Amino acid sequence: MALLNSAILATGSIAIALPLGTLLAILLTRYDLPGRRVAAACLGMLLFLPLYVQLSGWDAALGKLGWYSLVSSALAEPFLAGMRGAIFVHGVAAIPWVALIVGIGLAQVDPAQEEAALLVVPPRVTLWRITLRQTLPFIAAAAIWTAVSTTSDMTVTNIYLIDPRTWTYTERFYMRFVASEAGPASVAVLPGALGLSLIVGITLWMVARLTNRRNSATVARPLRFSTGGWRPMESSTLWMLVIALMGVPAASLITKAGFVVLHRGEHRVASWSVLACVRQIASVPGHFGREFGGTAVVAFGAASLVLGIACFLAWRARRCPGWQAVAITAVALGLAIPGPLVGAALIQMFNHDLPPEITLSDGARKSWLLVLYDETPLAPILAQTIRALPLATMLLWHSFSTLSDDVLAAAALDGLSPRKVFWKIAVPQRWQAIGATWIVAFAVAAGDLAWAHLVTPPGLDLLQRRVFGLVHSGVEEQVAAISLVVMIAYGILMAFAWLLFRFQTRASTAAIERVRQMA
Repeated sequence: MALLNSAILATGSIAIALPLGTLLAILLTRYDLPGRRVAAACLGMLLFLPLYVQLSGWDAALGKLGWYSLVSSALAEPFLAGMRGAIFVHGVAAIPWVALIVGIGLAQVDPAQEEAALLVVPPRVTLWRITLRQTLPFIAAAAIWTAVSTTSDMTVTNIYLIDPRTWTYTERFYMRFVASEAGPASVAVLPGALGLSLIVGITLWMVARLTNRRNSATVARPLRFSTGGWRPMESSTLWMLVIALMGVPAASLITKAGFVVLHRGEHRVASWSVLACVRQIASVPGHFGREFGGTAVVAFGAASLVLGIACFLAWRARRCPGWQAVAITAVALGLAIPGPLVGAALIQMFNHDLPPEITLSDGARKSWLLVLYDETPLAPILAQTIRALPLATMLLWHSFSTLSDDVLAAAALDGLSPRKVFWKIAVPQRWQAIGATWIVAFAVAAGDLAWAHLVTPPGLDLLQRRVFGLVHSGVEEQVAAISLVVMIAYGILMAFAWLLFRFQTRASTAAIERVRQMA
């Protein structure tokens, strides 16, 4: 039953995310629409916005006490409830990821074939018969990404899937682990995770081979189709989707943060106050400074560890088939294994009383392994490292694969060792992408709940765990204020990452043009 519920959740989420994400990818990459770059930046921020923030935003709109439920008198049966609510939130959260993956696939299409087709058929036919057909492997990868990210998380399902009959396999594992049934729960969930890992690995291998074959096509700019008389409708569609994805949750959070009840005689009147909203948001750093600090420490450690491992894997996998298999296996396992299962595995690894013992400040003696587990943030750092490693590896793998083989071969012929080729040739040319990858890893590690929830030691407060508890307690004004602060912080992080990737793209394009002119 749990696997069936997971399949229902994944299928419903894909049904929402795949068509809308593909449409956004086409509008952003294949048509020159007004405000296209701003819309892409909004989707870029939504890519890494923590799931609990998106959950809070949509719940403030369509949840039990959301503004829509209050207006429509649907408090008894809100739109976001049960499996329907979990499918909607996961599907909407996956739309930016589908747009990104499909957009990368659209960049792989050979423009020469599209230009030849445009000589005999209109743009819409070319888009359907040439462009989208060649993008099918990436569309399949986007569907699998949606299924994996949906079924391996328990942030949303723990809120909406209250009935045990509707639990997914990740939710069932989490609840059985909490009930001290970790062994049977792990055995029950492991076959599904391994099967999903196999599917993800095969998909990544196919996409990697396809990308390598079309590497020459990626250096050319994607062909822009003519909008003709459809330009107003296409622009309206683009911005309606962006406003719905980002504007509705943000506005709902603002509404919830400034919610006040006015007493007028014997009556209570619901109202909204800009002053109350500002006060609620301004109080967040003071009230939750400890949580922000703990989250930053864990995210910094995880991002730094991820960067080292991802650079090693991506550089080795750039041209070596053996290391490609290793990298694909690591990425597939990191994506498919549920977060709570990772936490349970870390508990089994650290929770042992092994000598030697260390004397603590209070005079007590404890095993060095238990000290690492109980007194340091090592366990959540490792958990978030596993969470962020797949994405970082794929980003750097793609970036390193665009390096010129001729330049690297010439450096090797000059006597540079492989290690020196990496440090003296690859790093100077790809430092922007490396820096942006660290920011992305930091953002992922700072926002995830499922992977670190079970292994956070006493005394270490993480913001996502605190918000998770507040959501269950129904403290909606504080949750809304925290979510707005996190949105602002992630907007700043993604702006830096976007600038670095943009500088890297410009530098790569300029280098390619110089090579072409010399040829």
